[in-house]
Amino acid sequence: MKYMRRALMGVAVIALCTDVMYQGSTAWADGQRRPVLYEFIEQVTVEHPALKASEAALSAARARAKGRSRPIYNPELAVGYENATEVTKEVGLAQTFDWSGKRNARTNVGLAEVEAAEAAYDIRKKALVTEILQALANYQTASQLYKVAMERENLSSQFLEFSMQRHKAGEIPQAELLTARLTLAEARASMNDALLSLSAAEEILTATVGKERNFWPRLDGAPLQTVVGAEQSDYAKLPELRFAQAQSEIARAQIKVAKTDRIPDPTVGIRLGEEGRSSLVGLSASIPLPIRNSYKDAVDAAGSVYLEAQQNYYAENRRVQARYDASLKRYLSASKAWSLWQDQGAEPLGRQRELLSKLLEARQIGVLDYLVQLNQTFATEIASIELNGRLWNTWFAWQDASATVDEWLETIK
Repeated sequence: MKYMRRALMGVAVIALCTDVMYQGSTAWADGQRRPVLYEFIEQVTVEHPALKASEAALSAARARAKGRSRPIYNPELAVGYENATEVTKEVGLAQTFDWSGKRNARTNVGLAEVEAAEAAYDIRKKALVTEILQALANYQTASQLYKVAMERENLSSQFLEFSMQRHKAGEIPQAELLTARLTLAEARASMNDALLSLSAAEEILTATVGKERNFWPRLDGAPLQTVVGAEQSDYAKLPELRFAQAQSEIARAQIKVAKTDRIPDPTVGIRLGEEGRSSLVGLSASIPLPIRNSYKDAVDAAGSVYLEAQQNYYAENRRVQARYDASLKRYLSASKAWSLWQDQGAEPLGRQRELLSKLLEARQIGVLDYLVQLNQTFATEIASIELNGRLWNTWFAWQDASATVDEWLETIK
């Protein structure tokens, strides 16, 4: 009996130390957790290369739009000199006039390109934030699973020692001792697998964030946020559809550009100078004749590109709505499962372990039965950790599909 008490005391101390170590590695008080998560995302995204690249693309689009809005034609300066019977000197100035609306058409293309770049930036930002949060959730899940695996290995090791003592005393058969050995071997293999999974999750999280950290913010419990059903959602505001719509607007504006390119613009010039002792004044006007090439094919091609962009928008609209609805269903399903676990599974699990310890101490169950039932509690705990990880992952996936991750982060600021 004294060996049993020592074993149970050792397990309790190890579990307590492990829990303290785990809590210390994250080092977040419950009141600090939410603002720390918001600040963490802000710190990671502000200098992230992916967003820097999107910002550069957006700046380029704005610069191009500014260039497209400027006048198309610059004035032309000409200087002439002729030394014949009379010396002729002249200076001329010519200007082509945009009377077909080319500048306005190009301005519309530039504006649509800026809208597309802004939507692309929003898509990349929310995707990056979702990637970080999901990597954080997966790392936390792996950390908790490794913690459980350590507790299981420690407990199995303690009970193997206890079983060996009882076997020497002739209280348990060789078969039960062998089962205790196999249980420890399985627990150590599980702990090694959990350690490998934790290492892989940390690698992904570090690569996503950009550098290693001594601690990471925690995601406890369940996300506290009401969801918006499909019937309440304004799909047109989603960046994916804004991007597809902007692509369609670009193609539409390019049709106008192609049409205005078919219309020749006149050039008017004036020349001033001297021919011998006489003053020279000359006027000129010219206009291209679209005879050999009317550029109608460019208009037809632009029209086809616009039809393609429209169909891509319709296809993207279907995909976005389907993703929105499916991700919402997955989250609601995971949320319901987590609520049921909280209501029915969380508390009985702790009571069951206490009851098993009391039954074993009173010798109402054997070591073999105790280990089998205890392993079942560990399996249930592992399932609950994985369930919580799926809950957060499905939440973040729906946040990405609904483009509300920034709003959620603002609510926990």
